[in-house]
Amino acid sequence: MDVDLEWRVARLRPGDHLCLIYHSAAEQTAALVSFFKAGLTAGERCLFVGHGTSARRLERALESAGVAVDAERDRGSLVLLTRREDWLPAGRFDPGTMMDVLRQAEQQALDDGHAGLRASWNMSWVLEGTSGAHRLLEYEAHLNRFLPGSRTCALCRYGREGVPADRIQDALHTHPLVVLGHQICHNAYYEPPDMVLGDRSAEERIDWMVAQLQQARLSEQKLEDVTLRLSQKRAALQRADRAKEEMLAMLAHELRNPLGTISNALQVLRMKGEGDDTWKRAIDAAERQVHHQALLIDDLLEASRVTRRQIELQCEELDLTQLVRESVEGYRETLDEAGLTLDLDLPAGELPIRGDRLRLSQVLANLLQNAVKFTPRGGRITVRMAPLPGDWRVELTVRDNGAGIEPEELPYIFEVFSQADNQSLDRSRGGLGVGLAVVKGLVEMHGGEVEARSEGPGKGAELSIRLPLEAAAAPTAEAVAQEAEVPAGVRRILVVEDNPDAAATLRDFLELSGHEVQLALTGTAGIEAARQFHPEVVLCDIGLPGMTGFEVAEELRRDPATRSAKLIAVTGYGRDEDRKRSKEAGFDLHLTKPVDPAQLRSVLR
Repeated sequence: MDVDLEWRVARLRPGDHLCLIYHSAAEQTAALVSFFKAGLTAGERCLFVGHGTSARRLERALESAGVAVDAERDRGSLVLLTRREDWLPAGRFDPGTMMDVLRQAEQQALDDGHAGLRASWNMSWVLEGTSGAHRLLEYEAHLNRFLPGSRTCALCRYGREGVPADRIQDALHTHPLVVLGHQICHNAYYEPPDMVLGDRSAEERIDWMVAQLQQARLSEQKLEDVTLRLSQKRAALQRADRAKEEMLAMLAHELRNPLGTISNALQVLRMKGEGDDTWKRAIDAAERQVHHQALLIDDLLEASRVTRRQIELQCEELDLTQLVRESVEGYRETLDEAGLTLDLDLPAGELPIRGDRLRLSQVLANLLQNAVKFTPRGGRITVRMAPLPGDWRVELTVRDNGAGIEPEELPYIFEVFSQADNQSLDRSRGGLGVGLAVVKGLVEMHGGEVEARSEGPGKGAELSIRLPLEAAAAPTAEAVAQEAEVPAGVRRILVVEDNPDAAATLRDFLELSGHEVQLALTGTAGIEAARQFHPEVVLCDIGLPGMTGFEVAEELRRDPATRSAKLIAVTGYGRDEDRKRSKEAGFDLHLTKPVDPAQLRSVLR
């Protein structure tokens, strides 16, 4: 069930009158489940009028949504009418008689102890082959007069296929609210009952129409003003952000000069060797503070350079497993001094990546330093790394059982100057809160991403980075022979890709691999090709012009003729939110470009 639609339906009130013009049975059922579930929760009687097949489909969907259908029917809270004669007295559609039936249904619901009536009719089914159907406009207008002040909330359903266009037009004129996908919005085409029924003069109708146009223009003007102000504020924030970064860089540089002078003066005093033990302790303390201040300035300058992308990576091919092992071993002394236990869980084999050895070591050092800072003596820190299944990335995680992170702080933990104890007066953990900002900047410069997880204060934290692995090396002759022994099978494959060169080269690769391939350069063309070509597999880009790959997948899943195809996203968008969205849209697999040929062969096999 659509969570957004459920939330919006729950905000409906008695007296609301909605219209759903649906294209598929699934779309109708989704709206009904949200509509009736909200009514049952509010203690209303839910009345369904429609075809028996639709009623059975609704029952199954309600059960899946956690509604005890049998119990609700036994209590009289859920009533399903699947015969026209139960709702059409004398088998004809008469607006006055229909309104009497509705009033009786509402009064019966109230008499039976329900808070109100939530009713939904499939008007396409009710009116099909029924005498009096031409009076629909009159009935809907009378319904709009009845509902305000009543205890009834009504949802009228019209199937787009097979319903005359003039009847759909009448429905749009007579419903204040409409359901569009997972949205409920006000209907711009709604006309009051006295206009529909001709109770206003031509002059009054013109005045009303002009007032509507003026209101629409006023709303547009307000939107334009808000858009302009937001644009101005965005530009001001960008200027302020640039000025802040430039100021931080300048400040970090300028603070080094007096520190250098102070450090030199302390060394002179020490070399002079005059003074008692108190004098020596004072010099020692001053030197420690100078060193500490220098480290803070280094952090400040480094954060400024990284966030402004003013550093140049010295990338090389390296084994991330070995790099992490060496970096952690070099940090063991610090962990021992802090009284912490370290667990190291690394894969046995190599994990080849392309990156800056020094900067990646810095990333791990900052993650470990953060864990040490927030974990008390006797605590435990775990460093774990493994390739992500079904992905060409590796995840490195540093977990501690220390102070943990407040839920509201999690989204901002990698921002500059963000620190868990920023609000405490003692600032016992020290630092400027820039270490994790440096981690984020460096990881993103390597084409990766970061994430923080915590179950709350006192429950530790888990900081993760994900980096792209290098494409696998060319397979050995033995590997090629083994692969040849496994028949891949001939697949009917549709490639939807707007880049002609990328589409052509992928087609050539697939055809040389023995598959039957067809190309489409737009999402719309891809949908039409799928309906005619009937592919087993669809390789679809996400960033398509006009119609996105997400929309293509949703449309293919809706169509019975194409819903069984395996959908694979082949895209340059590789963030977690992109993968989540592709799964929600209906994709079976998400591959990021450039896709390794061996991986694609394995997937197709």
